[in-house]
Amino acid sequence: MYRLEASERRPLSRVGQRPGAAAEYSVDDSARVAAADSLMAVGCRWSIPRLEGIPTEYRFFDGIEVAARVAKTLVSTGLADPRRWIQAGRDPFRFIEQTLKDRVAVNGGPEIEKEFFLRLGLVSDLDPYDHDANDAAADGEIFLVLEPDSAGYVVMGPTLRLLKSLHPRLPVTFFDLFTGALNRWIRVYDHRDALERVEQLREWYEADPEGETVELPAVDASIPDCLRGQLNPLKERFVEQLAARVRNQTARALLEGVAELNRISRRGKRPQVGDRAQERLADSNPPVPALVAVFNKHDAIEGCFDRLSRDSGNSGELYGGPGRRLWPNLRDLAADGRRA
Repeated sequence: MYRLEASERRPLSRVGQRPGAAAEYSVDDSARVAAADSLMAVGCRWSIPRLEGIPTEYRFFDGIEVAARVAKTLVSTGLADPRRWIQAGRDPFRFIEQTLKDRVAVNGGPEIEKEFFLRLGLVSDLDPYDHDANDAAADGEIFLVLEPDSAGYVVMGPTLRLLKSLHPRLPVTFFDLFTGALNRWIRVYDHRDALERVEQLREWYEADPEGETVELPAVDASIPDCLRGQLNPLKERFVEQLAARVRNQTARALLEGVAELNRISRRGKRPQVGDRAQERLADSNPPVPALVAVFNKHDAIEGCFDRLSRDSGNSGELYGGPGRRLWPNLRDLAADGRRA
């Protein structure tokens, strides 16, 4: 409760004096000039607030709850290092990304990166360009997608000629093991793809009155004789036994390497893709090949691939043109080739 209190009477201030401040300053009688602090008001003092412990960044992401559950699952299954959580700034998206990088680095990522240009991602929708109202993420599905940015390049002619000198069926055996092992996980563009493309072009030009003047790549002439016949590949066990007896160190390294590649390729197992995911990708184009296998440099197979790449870039029709997601060629790969 407020109240009035008696106070001591103070004398009136003189000219040049502030009431109640007689003891603080006085007027210079000789110059008749007042002191500076009696003429200037005392300013307010401002202080910068301390921000220790206050978050300096706030972000909102769509789907962050799902990402947090995925991050928790990765930790509980032992796939993720929980110490990465602090290093990722407690961001579940960064944490998942760093976990994928760690797993790739441990499982031969640096060696693979020397030969292939691949991109690995964890997505909730296999076809983000499809504006269908039904969203794949609504079913709680997540897909591990492996896509190439560009294709590698390998010339197989010298290898096949070397192996043919050791056994007539070794070239077709090596080619079958090499391309088969890679095609389980990535797409290899070889003479079979080139022949299919030439046949497709031939059908198109037959319907065109001016198509008779078009010269198609001579892919068939580029195929070596060792792959033309009806020779069947050798058994894998026989290849391993033969590699142990071969004196040529280069040939032995090739046979041992392709046998190991085949074993590693078969070691992994992909889960089955649901019907809903296959329906969403039914109209998708084949993926960009991760490797182009030719028999000689600048042969018709390479020319056919280059021509196909140019046509794809102009029309966006083939091999992942603009606005298209990719899916393995069902002739070479299973329908779940991009999910791991």
